Amino acid sequence: MGVFSSIKNFFVNSNDDSLDIEARPPIEKSSNERTVVFSESVNHVRYKSYALSIAISRIANAVSLCGFQTYIRGKPEKGDLWWRLNYEPNQNQNQTDFFYSLVHKMVYNSDGALVIQAKSGDLIVAESFTIEKYAFLPNVYSNIILPGGLSYQTKLKESDVIHLKYNNSKVKAIVDSVYEDYGKLLNDAIKNYKRGNAIKLKLLMDAQFDQFKEKDVLDEEGNVIGTEYDEILDDLFQKRFGAILSDKDSITPLEDGLTLSNVDATTGNTKSGAFTSRDITSIFDDIVNQVADAFLMPRGIFRGDVADNEGMRKSMIDDAVRPFIENIQTEINRKKYGKDEFYKGNKLKISTDLIYTKDPIAFANAAEAYLRIGVYCVNDILEKLGEEIIDEEWAWRHYVTKNYENINNAAEDIEKAVSNMMRALGRGEPSEKNST
Repeated sequence: MGVFSSIKNFFVNSNDDSLDIEARPPIEKSSNERTVVFSESVNHVRYKSYALSIAISRIANAVSLCGFQTYIRGKPEKGDLWWRLNYEPNQNQNQTDFFYSLVHKMVYNSDGALVIQAKSGDLIVAESFTIEKYAFLPNVYSNIILPGGLSYQTKLKESDVIHLKYNNSKVKAIVDSVYEDYGKLLNDAIKNYKRGNAIKLKLLMDAQFDQFKEKDVLDEEGNVIGTEYDEILDDLFQKRFGAILSDKDSITPLEDGLTLSNVDATTGNTKSGAFTSRDITSIFDDIVNQVADAFLMPRGIFRGDVADNEGMRKSMIDDAVRPFIENIQTEINRKKYGKDEFYKGNKLKISTDLIYTKDPIAFANAAEAYLRIGVYCVNDILEKLGEEIIDEEWAWRHYVTKNYENINNAAEDIEKAVSNMMRALGRGEPSEKNST
């Protein structure tokens, strides 16, 4: 059963009820309970996820720009596989969405991404799967969950699937370990920023206010339920202080013996003593740089800088994108075609040239050189530029300039030129000595 053989429809709805989430009862507090609350450290994983998403998007976009060309007997062929890899991998995804899902799984899953082909021919990236690994037998894939919660109810052998694994499969674990330290620093910086810019007031209570402790508060039945001291403080903390801490103008009355004053502020991270988000930004920049380095991606491209774009783009393709390209190309060739078919010229070739040719001006010099030495014909160049080919016989011809002529042909041309020159001088045909 080959990788692109028809797969039977053993799909069932998968409703995962295995996750038991305990409902936590609300914590009840007395209205008179006034405590200082310390916030616990929170790991802001969304910053790390944001940086990883940038890396995955950059790589997936570059992969989708590549040219996926299939060959039959060494000649380009545009069949079903060509269409799916270049335009529509499946009915629910276009090429860009498909490769984003593929790269995302290759990065986030330590076991890589699993692609199977449905009976209709659609290429589908599995949401999750389990691998049974063997040394001298094919690996077995089971517990395959597809998009939409569909569960594939049979086991597949290694030859039945496309298994793509990033060569640096530990990159996610590396980013996680680095982020453990940076996450704590980022959390502290955010808390310091909020603390520095928060309004801090202190309530001064002198002996005059203590008189309210002597005044009881009764309920409807005449029972003592507290004192005016507690009642006033509850009203202050629950209602009146809310007006003071809001962003609107307000006036709040205070009883005799109560005074509000500001808490002395600590010095911020600027010359004026104010607190800014500069520390947060600096730490987040470090996180972004760490993620870019983990993917061997130039920091400038990761951030979208345009300075020295040509050099960074070349480094991006060679170091960050090519490992994914080589993985996809090798896996499809060995699973779809196999050794015997590959030697016959039946194969898939992924070209990164199209990433460069999106800029016609930058590609102009290279295109002229390729045309001059016979590597490309006119239609080859048009295809790489994304233009329509010319339906003329001459557009498929390959040319080689005189400077690159075969040495044997060049020797014959030289001999003819010498012979013509001798005749023109009236000396007849050149002798062997003269020609030498």
